[in-house]
Amino acid sequence: MLLKLIIKDFALIDDIEIDFKRGLNILTGETGAGKSIIIDAIGMILGERASSEYIRSGKESSVIEAVFEYDNEQVSAFLRELGIEEEDNTLIISRQITDQGKNYCRINGKSVPVSALKNLGKYLIDIHGQHQHQSLLNPERHLEMLDLLGGDEIANVKKQVGQYYRRILDTVYRLETLKRSREEFFRYREQLQFEIEELERAQLKPQEDVMLEEEREILAHSEKILKNLNFSLLLLYEGDETTAPVIDNLCRIISALEDIKDYFKPVEQPLASLKNILYEVEDVVSTIRECVKSIDFDPGRLDEIQARLALLDRLKSKYNMSIEELLNYKEQAASKLEEALNIDDEISKLESSLKELKENYINSSLKLHELRKKVAAAFEKDIFKELNDLGMKGTKLSVDIKWVETDTGVEINGKTYKMNENGLDSVEFLISTNPGEPLKPLAKIVSGGEASRIMLALKNILARIDNIPCLIFDEIDAGIGGRISQIVGEKMAKVARNHQVLCVTHSPQIASLGDAHFCIRKVVNKNKTSTIVSEIRGEERVKEIARMLGGAEITSTTLVHAREMLKMAEDIKKNL
Repeated sequence: MLLKLIIKDFALIDDIEIDFKRGLNILTGETGAGKSIIIDAIGMILGERASSEYIRSGKESSVIEAVFEYDNEQVSAFLRELGIEEEDNTLIISRQITDQGKNYCRINGKSVPVSALKNLGKYLIDIHGQHQHQSLLNPERHLEMLDLLGGDEIANVKKQVGQYYRRILDTVYRLETLKRSREEFFRYREQLQFEIEELERAQLKPQEDVMLEEEREILAHSEKILKNLNFSLLLLYEGDETTAPVIDNLCRIISALEDIKDYFKPVEQPLASLKNILYEVEDVVSTIRECVKSIDFDPGRLDEIQARLALLDRLKSKYNMSIEELLNYKEQAASKLEEALNIDDEISKLESSLKELKENYINSSLKLHELRKKVAAAFEKDIFKELNDLGMKGTKLSVDIKWVETDTGVEINGKTYKMNENGLDSVEFLISTNPGEPLKPLAKIVSGGEASRIMLALKNILARIDNIPCLIFDEIDAGIGGRISQIVGEKMAKVARNHQVLCVTHSPQIASLGDAHFCIRKVVNKNKTSTIVSEIRGEERVKEIARMLGGAEITSTTLVHAREMLKMAEDIKKNL
């Protein structure tokens, strides 16, 4: 509900603060006092289009702030989406309009675009009046209103329809993706198969090119390698006619030092080192001998290696990959080929699944369609009675439920119909305001006052189900009077048992039924005109009702009548 409204430097308003109450809040005042300004200010908070013309003359900006109390998961979800922290189910919305045409909007202190106010506002307030954009006149809201009347029964089937619809969309997306993949695959399937076969024939091994290059170097220089190895053996171990081998010389040195170590201790350390060197040289000789044995020069093997490396180099160059990358590519290509070869099976399964989903969607939508027809029939009877009570005798409101043909959707009896998460039905309220006249779309033929009364009738029927907490009726009494005004007021008071209602009215019958009454007056001070708002009680309220009854002059008769009207209103409210 709307707890507080603060308006600064807006139109004729300097600075006012209104504390609204639960139930029915009445706003009255003489013509031109500025009642519509209050509704306009609330519209700014709800994201309506603003103009710098609203700014108070001589001021640079206008500021409107509203404090709401809410208990609505949709509001909570919206705030979470914007990253706005919730504060004890209290919502503070503000909007500043500058003379430069700029708008500064905030929700709980966080800056947001104007569109956020509009999107949030639809969960907080529904305005109905002479000039406001009304949800009743928007055909897109009619299906939502009808479904609200159906309660849980429609809600449960509608949820099921929505689930099937989303699964259909997901399946269609997957099918289209697979079909595109299949087309793409057929374009390069032969190339992919050739590449896999080429790489399989090559029988690649990890690090093969590195090892082959090492072997090629050995074979290419085998003569020189053998010559140098044998020369090393000659010097280390065998010797020749002119030169003793290194091992023999080491042995002689060790023997010479052994002879003197007993009486010349300093040679013990060099002697030990020489013995270690001898052991290492013997190991070296053994290793070189093994190397000599491993060298087997085979011109045929060298040719094989050269040919193999040429193949590997060609493949690496062709694919611009290393041997390891080629091995991975071959595995991935084989997997992709296998997956692609199975794609027709996948497509067939998805098409079968899609067919079943559409059948389930159609069956659930048909069930939903029948439920809506049943609810619509009851609604048409109820709304006819309500409208008669509200002075719209002979007015017939009909719920037009139809299916829209389209090129894509679901097929029923040879025709293709548009589908969405709400089912197959397109719903619009049609109206005939006089007997014998054809039914026409609601938005095209009703006046603001009529639309407000229709919405009041609808809200009265919806009663506890409707989740918009605050309703505003701007001059709902336009074009009616007397007994009809009394009935309008009583129905509004009844709606106010489950909603907060703000009503701008000229009708004393409606005003007398209010739970809170605010008087809007225009005052002139130092040649400056201002609009002020004050809550009135007791005698002040009696006088305002008397003014509304008798015009500018308040008489003892109108005062008595006003008191009687207020007393009667209290009795009526007790029995609602």
